[in-house]
Amino acid sequence: MEILNQEIALKGRCVTFLVGHTGINLETTARVERRALKSSPNYPDVILKQMIIRTQKGRIHDREADLVVKAYLPDTVIVEAAFEFQDLAAEPLLELNEDLLQECRRILNEFQCNPEFDEDYSVYCISDYQGDPEMFLALHGEKIAALLKKERIPLDEEEIKATLQSNLKYGKDDLTVVDWDGAFIFDPQGDFDANIELFEITNLQLLKSRMLDDELDGRLKTTLQLLRRKPEQSLLRSKQVRSVLREIIQTRTTSILESQAIEHSIKLIGDWYTARLYALISKKFHLDEWRKNITEKLDILEDVYSMAAENFSISFNTTLEFILIGGWFILQIGWFTLLFMELYFAK
Repeated sequence: MEILNQEIALKGRCVTFLVGHTGINLETTARVERRALKSSPNYPDVILKQMIIRTQKGRIHDREADLVVKAYLPDTVIVEAAFEFQDLAAEPLLELNEDLLQECRRILNEFQCNPEFDEDYSVYCISDYQGDPEMFLALHGEKIAALLKKERIPLDEEEIKATLQSNLKYGKDDLTVVDWDGAFIFDPQGDFDANIELFEITNLQLLKSRMLDDELDGRLKTTLQLLRRKPEQSLLRSKQVRSVLREIIQTRTTSILESQAIEHSIKLIGDWYTARLYALISKKFHLDEWRKNITEKLDILEDVYSMAAENFSISFNTTLEFILIGGWFILQIGWFTLLFMELYFAK
């Protein structure tokens, strides 16, 4: 209890990253150095390894910042920036973090990433300490919760308590607190890289889920417009409907395979701690809810297009029947005309 009454200045490193999707094929970009990060965790080959595009130095106010541009080939860019802080309680970390994020976004724009779809996250890494990290939660809990939520107003005690309870311990003196916008990692050994990459992988999953969900919303709107067209365009619509139906099935297959490849590899092949941390991050990011929502929209689209394709097929067959019947009547009229003319000239 005596240590809680002392002024303990927590120092560490703030790592902020921004994940974006680019239309540029990074596999053909000359700037990409084809080497994996040495500190990347030993995940199976089904998870694409990060590639370093470039590293550079920057300045945030009065301090130096390290910036690394990385990629998950072929089309995902991660801009990661970090700076050191000496006193968690006294320094304006939210302001510094926001300035760092703006710099990350400026670099992300160089790769023509969609500004409407990116994910940002901040990880505060604490290593120079002694004792159980839970005592630092008791001492700096309000500041830690505010940083995790990027909130400037004073938080309610229950909100602080609920935020700090979302944590995971592995060793006696380590602790990881996870929230929607950020995380705190206490590790006396300073082993942060594997956890940071796991946060980046999960943010990538969230980004892809958001993009796919938006794409499906667009397809639903296109479906309504397609089905409202005039009946005489049924043949054209039938071809278009069947083409879109194939695309939907392919989209469903791709999304399932990508999601399961990462999730199963981490949960079933990865180590026990990695699996638990991934489960905690996924819960905070509501990845299961995103998957459920996407699956429901895919089901709706597939059902609608299947029924539309079937109806258009029936409509087209009916049209052919009418054409055949009409042709038969025209043929009959022709025969009656010829017969009438033969009888008339026979007289």
